[in-house]
Amino acid sequence: MFWTKKDKKPENKAENLLEMVLGHDGDNWTLTSDFLPTITARELDELDKRLEEALEPVWRERPVQVFMASDNEMIPGWMRPFMNHYFNRILELPLRYSSKN
Repeated sequence: MFWTKKDKKPENKAENLLEMVLGHDGDNWTLTSDFLPTITARELDELDKRLEEALEPVWRERPVQVFMASDNEMIPGWMRPFMNHYFNRILELPLRYSSKN
């Protein structure tokens, strides 16, 4: 399909997708990426809120999806073939229960 300058291109969701690595250090959940310092929290809910705060300038302009790929090093080796996808998450920012919306 071709668009002219008058036409509005459909929104490309890939432009709104950020990828991060979700891990666990034995005490805290961790989120790492090339574009933010590591974010840590004891509970996933708190990790989500901290990520929302860190990315506020981004999602204030438009909603963002964050794909959290699980770091398989946090899963025992014998369990990895069965658990590869279980900890992957997609988070939409802003959070719907946030008071910042």
